[in-house]
Amino acid sequence: MTKIRTHYDNLKVTRNAPDIVIKAAHKALLQMHHPDKASDKIAAERITRILNEARDVLLDPARRKQHDDWIKGQEHHHTRPAQEHAAGTTEDYQEPPEKRPQGTAQADQEQLIGKYTASTNGTATDTETRLVWCRFALGQTWDNDAVHGDARVYTWQDAFDAVQAFNGQGGYAGHTDWRMPDISELKALLDRQAGTAKTQHINHAVFPRNPPWVWSCSPYAGYGGGSWFVNFNEGLALNENPSFHRAVRLVRG
Repeated sequence: MTKIRTHYDNLKVTRNAPDIVIKAAHKALLQMHHPDKASDKIAAERITRILNEARDVLLDPARRKQHDDWIKGQEHHHTRPAQEHAAGTTEDYQEPPEKRPQGTAQADQEQLIGKYTASTNGTATDTETRLVWCRFALGQTWDNDAVHGDARVYTWQDAFDAVQAFNGQGGYAGHTDWRMPDISELKALLDRQAGTAKTQHINHAVFPRNPPWVWSCSPYAGYGGGSWFVNFNEGLALNENPSFHRAVRLVRG
């Protein structure tokens, strides 16, 4: 019989466990598998990431409900074993399969949109640069082949910290090497044909709900310093005070 791995399994708590139990279980398991105490640090770091992701999902009511719905859907097709594995081995901690949009069981679909290979998993590959972009900005979510919510904005330094936290909590689409683009990479998203007086200069089919001002990781080397960002409303790359607040779009590769 196929075992369905869930965040509840990884924290070794019941599905109706309250927040206080989830927090206590996470703390205890984290101490048990702390990388500083482990002989296999790579395995310990993997387990730590899985435990942190499980805690974050189960303490967020919306994400926990989505996870519960996913479990119910899977249990229509699988029967869980009567007993769980004994605690204490690395096999006890596995990442649940990537959640598909509700109502579909098909694999990720890809289509060519302009110069991008856009996937329903929320990523898009630039066929010219081979860079892989998140189709949503930090603070937004991707579900049912669409972007939801508004992008968060950060000071330039806080943006780096936010990206590090994003990767530390599991990243996205199986990868934890997402980063801020440099200014040349970010400028490559500018689409002069797509932009008008009323719309942004970006491929809207690939990057819906795009925030208007997005940081790059590039500092300004000229007089006065500053940091580079792209204004998608006007289709311009500009530099300004790094204490200003701008959005972040992630890239890898």
